[in-house]
Amino acid sequence: MLQLGRVAIREVDVLLRSESGLAASLVRINPCVDGHAVVIPSRPHVKVLADLTATELTEFAQLIVATEAVQQATTEHTTPTAFNIAIKDGYPAGQPPFTALHAHVCPRYTADLKPDEIFERVDGWTPEDGVVNTPPKPDWPNDADRAARTAEVMFAEASGYAQYAVDHGLQGGELPTEPVSFGPKIRLSPKQCFFVSPGGGSLATVNLKPLLPGHVLVIPKRAAATLKELSSDELADLWATVRCVQRIVKGKLGMLASELGIQDGRDAGQSVPHVHIHVIPR
Repeated sequence: MLQLGRVAIREVDVLLRSESGLAASLVRINPCVDGHAVVIPSRPHVKVLADLTATELTEFAQLIVATEAVQQATTEHTTPTAFNIAIKDGYPAGQPPFTALHAHVCPRYTADLKPDEIFERVDGWTPEDGVVNTPPKPDWPNDADRAARTAEVMFAEASGYAQYAVDHGLQGGELPTEPVSFGPKIRLSPKQCFFVSPGGGSLATVNLKPLLPGHVLVIPKRAAATLKELSSDELADLWATVRCVQRIVKGKLGMLASELGIQDGRDAGQSVPHVHIHVIPR
């Protein structure tokens, strides 16, 4: 039987299982929005993303996308136009006590919630009825206070991460020497990039306006707007890169955990139509 923390999962609440049964998508688990699903590894007591095997990570990532597809096909009323994906990867990042690794898949609709409301609901979520999570809240800045950083500041940060990767044997591909496309209009300076996956399909860049120190982005090289547009190989490469980037940024800054977030579509708050995973160390 599947378990999420202290909650035993009923078979009727299993929406999907991954191809080899290594991950499961759950519904009706104390939902914080209509259609809210939670994706978990089938193996018990997996605390964080780093504890998954490579095969488990691939199936976990694929099941997130499959869950989105089912939600779009079976929602009773309005079809979701976008999704927020959130992972509190470790207790310092707000993972509820007595739980293990899980990803929130939250359907979104045009003008359904205020910009920060979905994140507040996920912050307070637990799998247990009547139990509210109360994680410590970081000092999130107001958007108006997030000034763009200089190229020199971003280059210094990226160089530090790149050197940490080298010093700790985190072998990646060749860093770019030309501007990198991010969506249809933005060209990232190659000096912002600090890690490229060994196969070259994904890369990590520092953030122009970080929410917290160490807030970075991981993007696929190909400009796909949503997760469902990525091939299975691109998706696996993206998530393997996320896991490596977590290790780099947390190690360099001495952090213990990280929040992962994807605004998968415009109505989920996506500002650039190019898949990007926010990695925020905590």
